[in-house]
Amino acid sequence: MPSNAYVKFHKTARRCDTLVTAYNTLHANGNEAPKDIVRGAVVLAVAALDAYVTDVFVEKLATYLKKHRPGDQLIELLFSAGLDTREALHLLTNKRPYRRIRNLVRTYYATYTTQKFNVIDSVFKVYGLKNLTQNAAQKSGKAHVLTRVENLVERRHEIAHAGDYNQHNRIQDIDPNRIKLWLTALEDLVKGMDEILCLRIPTPAARPARVAAVIAAPIPAAVAHEAEEAEAERDEELAQADEEAEGLAQIFEFVDERMDEELEEDYMDRAVLEEGEFDDA
Repeated sequence: MPSNAYVKFHKTARRCDTLVTAYNTLHANGNEAPKDIVRGAVVLAVAALDAYVTDVFVEKLATYLKKHRPGDQLIELLFSAGLDTREALHLLTNKRPYRRIRNLVRTYYATYTTQKFNVIDSVFKVYGLKNLTQNAAQKSGKAHVLTRVENLVERRHEIAHAGDYNQHNRIQDIDPNRIKLWLTALEDLVKGMDEILCLRIPTPAARPARVAAVIAAPIPAAVAHEAEEAEAERDEELAQADEEAEGLAQIFEFVDERMDEELEEDYMDRAVLEEGEFDDA
């Protein structure tokens, strides 16, 4: 079952493909079509990759904490994101503590540009996954996936940072057919990444909706459908809350350990100071 982050990415990838197709259709019919349509597809596609990396990491956090004991890298990440002892104590009275943790991590990664393969791989190392991008490219069974995605990212930088001008201040040409190949490679890469991630950290299935028996007059179809959707949404929220509670318990366990270490260090420091005072006397 794919992640919600992948579903969002796939929708954006379809938008990019539609832009390039629209340009080709206009051009084939003899209309003047600005190639900025294709350049827009390039920028949008790389933005979708960046968003996917952050979205899927945050989405998988609770499920991972439920099934795996977090390692030092993940704990350090949470502390770097702002989950220190004080913040952890505040979470005790927070109605949606896991949402707060998720927002902390999302804000933390908002300062990162997750478009380079080594950066993407480092992000998911905390989930026990190594060389994620390389393994995802191999999983696609296609050659040149990583190279084509690299080309797409580099072209995005030229468009976003220089307006797609070259060193001689001339606009570079852009080949829509080549961009199509690059976009396909990006979809293959992200699809492989998501399959590997979901195998390691499965996407939780929503609880089946409970449908009450009809006793009196039949309920109109539209109203019944809305009620079923609302019930399914509530069940999904309950399932999410269960996972959040278990994930949060793991975090607090490590926070407690960290607090114990801090108290022990403080006690030892005080003992050394007191011993020094007696020696001076």
